[in-house]
Amino acid sequence: MYGWRFNWLLLEKNRGNKMKSGNITLGGILIALTIIILYSASILPVSIISVLTIASAIVPVCIIRSDIKTAVMVYLASSIISVFFIPLNIWLLYTLIFGGYGIVKYFIERLRKEKVEIILKFIYYNVIFILAVILAKAILGIDVLLAAEKIISKYIAVNGRLLSGVLYWAIGAVVYYLYDYAMTLIITFYMERIHNKIK
Repeated sequence: MYGWRFNWLLLEKNRGNKMKSGNITLGGILIALTIIILYSASILPVSIISVLTIASAIVPVCIIRSDIKTAVMVYLASSIISVFFIPLNIWLLYTLIFGGYGIVKYFIERLRKEKVEIILKFIYYNVIFILAVILAKAILGIDVLLAAEKIISKYIAVNGRLLSGVLYWAIGAVVYYLYDYAMTLIITFYMERIHNKIK
């Protein structure tokens, strides 16, 4: 790892490309663990964002311990199964924003071209932001831009929903890049402190 990125190519070089026979078992365990973590957000007095961040770290761990195919399976299965056990808002946040980010991060950072990676992550953020606004209105009945206007107007004198939306988008972009950096730190911590001890 250096800067904001994890060196996925170095990981693959060190472990080789051999399929592990325990991938299905590992996938099942990680799916169950993801659902338990997500469910805890609805029964324990904990931050939803913290829970989502921990749950989203399961996918990169799966990539490290097995392969990308198993990680995709873990993400998709967790998203499908968890809809029956967790509140709709948490499910939507996990499925749309947090859950699959480890996979996106993996493919983008394998390019090892810093400027291209930053651009691709920025494009990804914008696509997710637009989808989140649309789906929040369609599924949850929440007008994100109106909510942003009400929240931001408490702290900054702004007139107009468009300006509030732009400020909300900008704040979201900063949080997104901080989340990306935090994910790199989590992955690195796992590799350095945990991975080799439980092989």
